[in-house]
Amino acid sequence: MKPIVLSVIVLFAVLFFLRNVFGFFKIMFSAKRPAFRTDQLFERVKGIFVYVLGQKRILKNYTWAGIEHFMIFWGFLIITLGSIEIVVMGYIPGFAIFGFLGGSAQDMFLLTLDIVQTLVLIALVMGVLNRTVIPSGKRREVNSIDAVVILGMILGLMVTDFGFRASKIAMGLEPSSWLPVSSVWASLFLSDINITTAAFSTEFFYWIHVFLLFAFLNYLPYSKHSHVLTVVPNIFFQNLEPRGKMSKIDFEDVPDDIEHFGTGKFEDFSWKDVLDAYTCTECGRCTDNCPAWGTEKPLSPRDIVIKLRHFVTENSEKEEMNTEYLPSEGWITQDELYACTTCSACIEVCPLFIDQMGKIVEMRRFLTMEGKMTGTAVRTLQKLGSHGNPWGFEASDRAPWAKEEEVPVLGNGGGTTADDYEVIFWTGCFGAFDPRGQEVAATITKLLKEAGVKFAIMGPNETCTGDPARRLGEEALFQELATTNVESMKMFNVKKVIANCPHCFNTLKNEYPDFGSEVEVVSHSEFLSSLVKDGKLKPKKDLNEEITYHDPCYLGRHNRVFDEPREILSAIPGLEVKELERSRETSFCCGAGGGKIWMEEEAPRVNWNRFEEIEASGVETVAAACPFCNVMFEDAAKYVGNDKIKIKDIAELLHDSLDLPVKNSNFEKLAAESKDESQVKTNDDSPEV
Repeated sequence: MKPIVLSVIVLFAVLFFLRNVFGFFKIMFSAKRPAFRTDQLFERVKGIFVYVLGQKRILKNYTWAGIEHFMIFWGFLIITLGSIEIVVMGYIPGFAIFGFLGGSAQDMFLLTLDIVQTLVLIALVMGVLNRTVIPSGKRREVNSIDAVVILGMILGLMVTDFGFRASKIAMGLEPSSWLPVSSVWASLFLSDINITTAAFSTEFFYWIHVFLLFAFLNYLPYSKHSHVLTVVPNIFFQNLEPRGKMSKIDFEDVPDDIEHFGTGKFEDFSWKDVLDAYTCTECGRCTDNCPAWGTEKPLSPRDIVIKLRHFVTENSEKEEMNTEYLPSEGWITQDELYACTTCSACIEVCPLFIDQMGKIVEMRRFLTMEGKMTGTAVRTLQKLGSHGNPWGFEASDRAPWAKEEEVPVLGNGGGTTADDYEVIFWTGCFGAFDPRGQEVAATITKLLKEAGVKFAIMGPNETCTGDPARRLGEEALFQELATTNVESMKMFNVKKVIANCPHCFNTLKNEYPDFGSEVEVVSHSEFLSSLVKDGKLKPKKDLNEEITYHDPCYLGRHNRVFDEPREILSAIPGLEVKELERSRETSFCCGAGGGKIWMEEEAPRVNWNRFEEIEASGVETVAAACPFCNVMFEDAAKYVGNDKIKIKDIAELLHDSLDLPVKNSNFEKLAAESKDESQVKTNDDSPEV
């Protein structure tokens, strides 16, 4: 009779589970935007071992919660074997899952199982404390009942397994010496019972365990713990392209029935977006590290993913999945989407490699190209379209310092081809027009000259790379700017480019290849570091300063350039470099990325938050490697009234240490005088110069 009852339970449980799984696949593949994720097979398999089995991201920066999860994860793998053994015992009494390997193998399994279950119980207690006692920053549990149910089920599985094996020990059917913890249970609760009571106890714990096991299996797809089922495919199919690269919209091959561009409805998402949504554990690490959330903005990356999951679940019952727009007041608001700085801190810390940022920028595309974006950023896009730069300056006014610095300009006295030059220095809009950015760009040219590097700039033949347009969602404008620049570089036969703006660097390196560019692109951090290593630049002057280095998002997290700027600073005599608490992969954004430098931002601002951390470090100077960061920190310094902390580019510190003779002071004087009149401002003051 027992095998029959067990078979009915197993059959219904498995069929119900498969029904849920097939329903999920139906929903997932209703999303129509393609996502090709079968390249780099070795890296994908490696990811499973490192991040699933090794739990690398789980443990990083979240030690307490990481240890808890590590214990539960590995414990659950082993306990699953124990549960399978218990179920099969309903058909084959005395079944031992490793019995075919001999008695010693089974004994070791029982010992491991007994110890692991104890560790899992400890981890469950840690989990409860982590959610109720230990502070967790600004994270909020969005479904604490779900967590209680899951933890309760796991606890029930542990208790019933202990009870089942303790009962068998009382009956003399299990080796007590290999089940030390279960033996304690048996001695505490079952020592004085007779064989009949022990047999009843065995059956009682058996059926409760089986019921909980299959209830757990079928509850998983409806809970945030569905990641137990989806984590392996989600990590295997993660995006392995450069993080700073956005997908290209093919405007030349547009289907006749297309209604809009970007992600506006469910069908516009990819199957991987849906898989992400159902894999999210709602842990809140992404939100913990989000600069928008950290400065009281409405954006929570976790909530974006959760809302997508709820949207999918609710609309999956409709006859058509594409009947409702997702970016709307009822689901995800414009304020949430435009609060994102695209810093990728959310992706960096997500243990399941969910791409929160990608979903946000795709929905931005829909809103912007539907004409729903408002505010100062609209004027910025207009000026990008009409003049090729965010301020509306004429191309002929680009990089006026080049004449003072005697820098060759391609097509304007510097020749008609880049073949005569080792590299082309891409000045970027800040280096071309912003007085502070011009100072840094001019300093870089001095360093290149000192190192004997033969270089030129493109001058009027260079236009904005389109980074702000693409991040703000104006894909068509970005592609127009990108095509113009690629054609210009091909016209001059440009082979290698140095960019001191990480936003230009990222766009030129990672996104322009989609438009036919084959140019090698390096950041000024990497290039200057190589010049120092090769002995072409030899820092010698002792600067005697205590400084810190701020990792720009688009140089560090997006492109993994962490060491080279620090190598430059470490080569400068007299510099004591103090790392900020949030540095390298966990660096806190300056607030300028994602086009935010051209948008209004309500207080408190992201750059204020970062500058407060810099102030608290007690340093004299903050070094950066990004013109956006420099401007944002100068803005923050003015706001707090701090004129003591110096804000410098790493190139300027390197130049100071070389102790070069001052040249072209006329340019520096003019630049200083022009600051008050035409300094590029940020956020709500940014568009007008």
